[in-house]
Amino acid sequence: MDVSKQTVDVCVLSGDDIFLERQISSTISCIESFLQGFLKKHSFSVSNVLVCAEYTGKYTYPLCLACERVGVDLWLENPYAIKHSGGLERGKNDRQDARKIARYARRYEDKVCLFLLPEKSISSLRELVSEQELYIVDKKKYQGQLTDEKGFMNPQDYREKSERLKILLKDLKEVIRQIEGKIQKIIEGDETLSHQLNLLCSIDGVGERTAVKVIVETNAFRDFSDARKFCCHAGVAPFSYTSGSCI
Repeated sequence: MDVSKQTVDVCVLSGDDIFLERQISSTISCIESFLQGFLKKHSFSVSNVLVCAEYTGKYTYPLCLACERVGVDLWLENPYAIKHSGGLERGKNDRQDARKIARYARRYEDKVCLFLLPEKSISSLRELVSEQELYIVDKKKYQGQLTDEKGFMNPQDYREKSERLKILLKDLKEVIRQIEGKIQKIIEGDETLSHQLNLLCSIDGVGERTAVKVIVETNAFRDFSDARKFCCHAGVAPFSYTSGSCI
């Protein structure tokens, strides 16, 4: 399935042949209705069906929820892997992308990694951390203007601007504080998350904000089977780039 903001393009393969193609709305009810109707009409059981889609962030949420409700296995693959699996291609549209995803799933069926919806606490933490990072970026931006422009503006203009910026900064600090309180409440209410946070914070140089980010990125350490894979995900694992006598 090729998922976009408003639509989902479906390509069903039976063996190597295209069995069905359709475009449906990208809503939970429409996707769920399609899956149920497809299974019933063609007398397929959920164990005979595998749904594959590119992970596109929030746009895949309706698909994830619909598949869970129907009981169909879902494989969310890295878009980069699918893009570079088909060789040279010309042209691009949603129907063509759906075919490419279906053929990728068929070809690499042995590498399937089934998607499981994270627990409610992790989902809430992920949303809060994302929102918190947004406000922190804004806070740094306004703080930078407050300090960097002092000697490069008319004094009267700077005073007026600084007053407005201080109001924004005060509100942002309060919102960040509220989010941190909600994050702390969620973690304290979950024994596993609380234990993981304490372990992470016991590492030199790791504060609470970094520890929470690690918990969210690893889905409470469920998505990575060993530390090396997480290091690779974080971009801190070294790799060599050489070719012949060149580096």
